[in-house]
Amino acid sequence: MSAIDDILWLLKDGKWHDVQEVTKTVALPKAKAETVISFLSEYDFIQLDENEDAKKIKLKPSMLQFIEGIRRLEETGT
Repeated sequence: MSAIDDILWLLKDGKWHDVQEVTKTVALPKAKAETVISFLSEYDFIQLDENEDAKKIKLKPSMLQFIEGIRRLEETGT
């Protein structure tokens, strides 16, 4: 899987995730994770909350629906 796939897979639960948690979970160097997160945010795949305590991300509702649709198709085998 690519770094983008890994991050999207982690975010498929629709919840907010701390960027530090994402970086650790997908085992990416911080700079690469920040680049991927910036790309995903720029192209509206994710929401970015940059509060002062910790930067958090989650899938945008439309992207979450898209991923859930793919998952359903994979389960039915069509």
